Amino acid sequence: MTQPDFINAAEQPNTSAFLDTSLPNVARIFDYLVGGTANFEVDRQAAQEMLKRLPSLRKWVRLRRAFIQEAAQLLRREGFNQFLDLASGMPSDDHLHTIVAGSRIVYSDINPVAVSYGRSLFSERENIAYIRGNGLEPKTILFAPEVLKLIRLDEPVAIGLNGLQLFIAPEQMRRLAQTLYDWAPDGSKLFLVFQTHGEMKNPDGYYDFLELCRQANLPIRLHTLEDSVEALKPWHPTLVEPITQFLGLPADFITDSDRSGINMAFFAAFLLKQ
Repeated sequence: MTQPDFINAAEQPNTSAFLDTSLPNVARIFDYLVGGTANFEVDRQAAQEMLKRLPSLRKWVRLRRAFIQEAAQLLRREGFNQFLDLASGMPSDDHLHTIVAGSRIVYSDINPVAVSYGRSLFSERENIAYIRGNGLEPKTILFAPEVLKLIRLDEPVAIGLNGLQLFIAPEQMRRLAQTLYDWAPDGSKLFLVFQTHGEMKNPDGYYDFLELCRQANLPIRLHTLEDSVEALKPWHPTLVEPITQFLGLPADFITDSDRSGINMAFFAAFLLKQ
């Protein structure tokens, strides 16, 4: 199968990376899918090709963004004032810096386009930074100068993992979870959406979509809910529930038609370092 053009992604960022429209970019594609404006026609065309394979993709992506918004507000009410977000993607207007304005925030991603855009957006914001970081090498993130400057280890930190669990192997997630646990102050929390196997038989379009994602350097890995929680030990789950329940949406918000292209179930999750 021919590799799609938008599969190029993670060299070092530079100041012009965001403006390079010679190819679509995964970060800008997903920005378009969540309703952002940091994308170009080449990205929108690529997104439409993905939607042909999985028409419900936009709904799933926006559910995850809605979780981030609601989770951030909940964490702020609990007293969290510093956030470390891994695999952040494009920092659109409805991301953490808007939802918990005034908090200390470090975004990170390996995608040079997302990093380029984020750095330019926050270049004059003393309480926000966007760094290049690989979730498979968490110490390079945790000891980055921006993290050392903004994240205080004498108070709990909220750590977002929403863009990682779907794309890395369980043993890699276990290493990441342990590294974060060893680093984070007591009382810190992970917040993320578990994107798991649904209860249906995998539909025909499921494997086509997985192949498309694999070619886009996004090798989706779906696991059971139990395995997903297990991979984050020793973090202790304090809340794990269907995302529609967490967001106060009707149980039938996700329809059989939405599930027809991919066998997936979303769960909102918070895990605590005790």
